[in-house]
Amino acid sequence: MPTSQQSQDLAQRFIQALHQLEDQGDAALDGLLGLFADDACLRNPILQREHQERRGRNDIANFWRQYRGSFGDIHSEFSEVTANDHAAGLFWRSRGTDSSGKPVEYDGVTLLRLGEDGRIADFQGYFDSRDVVVGARS
Repeated sequence: MPTSQQSQDLAQRFIQALHQLEDQGDAALDGLLGLFADDACLRNPILQREHQERRGRNDIANFWRQYRGSFGDIHSEFSEVTANDHAAGLFWRSRGTDSSGKPVEYDGVTLLRLGEDGRIADFQGYFDSRDVVVGARS
């Protein structure tokens, strides 16, 4: 069973890997995917609006490619990370431009639930999807 410190460490590695994806695109994708369990599940308001989720590393890889491809540039700032022995909550604000250059800004919370192996088993993003118009509908 993961510890609170392992949850905190995983959250920090996720933040670092996301920043690399935001800065470098697909070149940084493997680092982010390595944090997810093979059978992980990813959900967020846009996916739920479409009655979908992403399950497994291939689907999750496609999600992150679409996420990054939906923005001209994007950077997420994390204001708080809280953790217990099986999950971490990350509070954030993302700013940048969409693929046409129009400014984008939205904030939310991400819940990372850890599996027995200490990797992300469940990723749940919470934000107001009306604040985000994602071209690739990720």
